[in-house]
Amino acid sequence: MHSIPASAARIPQLDRLNATPGTRVVFYDPTGSQYGLPTYPWKWAPKHLKTRRQLAALGLRPGGQAPVAKILWRKGGRVAYLYDITRALPKRKPTSKQLDALDKALRARRTKRSAS
Repeated sequence: MHSIPASAARIPQLDRLNATPGTRVVFYDPTGSQYGLPTYPWKWAPKHLKTRRQLAALGLRPGGQAPVAKILWRKGGRVAYLYDITRALPKRKPTSKQLDALDKALRARRTKRSAS
């Protein structure tokens, strides 16, 4: 039997819709029994779960944790993995040597090469 991960959360509005005869919310599987990970429809993920981009916007990174849930949309053709914000770590700061190397690489990329 599947156990519900601690990060999985049920959404009462979607549970009520699924309980209504003749309706079914597509891609709503908070237990992960159908899709392997807890799955939510577009824009219905719990607030404590964020994508990599959302974590980056907050100055965080997943920090080695595996995805704890996912969002599916466009008939299942698109997927976004979700990470628990409470287990996320701060983004790492590049060293001055790394920044210098990046600057050098970008400068070389902008420089036009002569045709040989």
